Order: sequence, then structure tokens, then C-alpha cells
Amino acid sequence: MGKNWIWQLTIVLLIGAAFMLFLARGVDFALLGTGVKQANLFWLALAALILCCTWLLEACALSALTVALSFRTSFHTTMVGQLFNQITPMASGGQPAQLYLLTKRGMDGGRATSILLMKFLVFQIMLVLSFSVILLFGYPTLAEALPNMKLFILIGYSIHASIIAILILVIWNIRLARFLAHFCIQPVRLVSHEKANAWSEKLDQAMIQYQQQSHQLAKRKNQLIVASLFTFLQLLLFFSIPYFILQAFYIEDVSLFISTTYHAFVMMFASVIPTPGGSGATEYTFSLLFNSLMSAEMLLLCLFFWRLLTAYIPVFVGLLIGGFIGKKHLRQKQGHSSS
Repeated sequence: MGKNWIWQLTIVLLIGAAFMLFLARGVDFALLGTGVKQANLFWLALAALILCCTWLLEACALSALTVALSFRTSFHTTMVGQLFNQITPMASGGQPAQLYLLTKRGMDGGRATSILLMKFLVFQIMLVLSFSVILLFGYPTLAEALPNMKLFILIGYSIHASIIAILILVIWNIRLARFLAHFCIQPVRLVSHEKANAWSEKLDQAMIQYQQQSHQLAKRKNQLIVASLFTFLQLLLFFSIPYFILQAFYIEDVSLFISTTYHAFVMMFASVIPTPGGSGATEYTFSLLFNSLMSAEMLLLCLFFWRLLTAYIPVFVGLLIGGFIGKKHLRQKQGHSSS
């Protein structure tokens, strides 16, 4: 694990702290303290339990795609991905970190890449599908809550849908996918022909490996269906977490459907914002949607516990697991060298 993650994590924490301080302006700290003391720990514990279930379901989805991984390795891979998803822009560091871990565990790099890409494709499809269902019934509610962000709702949805289209294009028409990829790289040639050629080669190899592995995985329809079901359930549970936090602070006039709709939009919108883990965008959108439903003090408390559960605790657990794996690998390496 390199040292860049320390700076990335620091940025995430600083942005989160700055936004919390911004929201704390004019807040009655006496009421804030009373809210903390009177919080219903049962609902907070239930929210934490649901979060843990989402991790387990994600690990189950990864295990379903390949029998070569033990559940323990799948869970470790999931949590390392959670860590780097939270501290890199647009969750771009999750898959490379998972790829590094799987190759260190002895899996072929090409196969590991294809499995992770297929897992990513399943996740994106289920994300767009679940958000499509939510939009079908909840768009009027979202549009009413965010009248100035109707366009952003559709933009966020379109970006995720286009990612699915690109990955499917590589599977079914690699020639067209390679043509489009090389066309996008053309501006790089104005700066460096060598770099453009190197990127073209890497893209070609990655697409070929992905297509080959994807065709093999596509034959295992049962595994894909199981992974999709696990992922769909993971997302629905994850989207429901704010509801239980609201219950912990006695915000009882918000339905499970409304809070789920709001959270789904928050995560879909924030995932395309180029800040580490969507920091700033997540807090801002959450406060924008939920501020009309509760007092400023309750909003601050709900926002804090929501970010604690959905962002900071996954980082902490990922650090523990990542550090444990790194030390174990180092001990094994030293053992081999001494023998």
C-alpha cells in the first residue's frame, strides 16, 4: 500500500470536516448534545448491521463469479476496494487495489482483471436498474426536492448507463470498441506518439482479455444471475441506511421509500464528481435533500452518522484488512528468503 492514500484520506476527512463546520453555523449546541444523548442506539446498531450485510453481499457476488476465490479472500478484496473507492476520485482506485491484491494471492492478472471488470459491469447494471425503478416511482419527489437539479438527475443516470454500454460494446463488438478507443487517444499523439502507442497497446490487451474472459463467464449464466441478485440486494440495503439513522433521531415522518430514493440519488450523483470518494458532493446533496425534513441540529447529526457509517468506517476496516494482508505478505516473503 503506497503512501498516496494518506494524503487522499486526509483530503476526504478535511472536506467532510469543513462541510460539517459549515453546517454547524447557527446550530444550537445544547440541542445537538441533547440529540446525541437521546439517540436510539437500537436503530444505529441496525444501520451498522445493514452496512455489514452490504459488505458480505458484495463479497458473495464476487465469490459467485469465480470458484477460485475463497469467501475470505473475496471479503478481503471487497474491503480493500471499499477503502480505495472512498479515497480516490470517482472510486477509480478500488479496482486497481483489488487487482493488486488478487495477483498477490496468485491469480493470473488477465483473469483477475476480467473478473473484476465483470463484477463492475454487474454492479453498474444493477445500479442503473435499481435507480431506474426508483426513478420510475420517485422522480416527482426528487424533482420537487431538487427543482434546480433535474438535469443533474438525468446526467448522473446517463453517465452510469453509458459505462454499461461501453463495457457491453467491448464484449460484443471489440472492433468498434477498439476503433473508438484509438480515436479517443488521438489527441495524446499531439503530445507524444510513444505514450499514445503505449496506451493503445495496453487498451488492446485489456479489451482482448476482458472479451475472452467475459465470453467464458457469460457461459456460466447461473453464476451471473446469482452475482446480480446479491448485488441488487446489496444496493437496496445500502440505499435504505439513512432511514434507520433518521429513526435513531426520531425523524419518523420520512418513509423508507423517500429516504431510499434520496440516498440512491446522492450516491449516483456523487460517484461522478471528481473528488476523493465524492467528498463535498455527498454531504452537500444529502443536506440539500434532507434539510427540509428536520431541524438543523438533527440534519447535522444524521449527516455525521451517515458519513461515519457509509464512508469512514469502511475506510477504517479496509485499512485494518489492508495492513494485515500487507504484514502477512511481508512475513511470508521473509520466511521464503530465510529458508
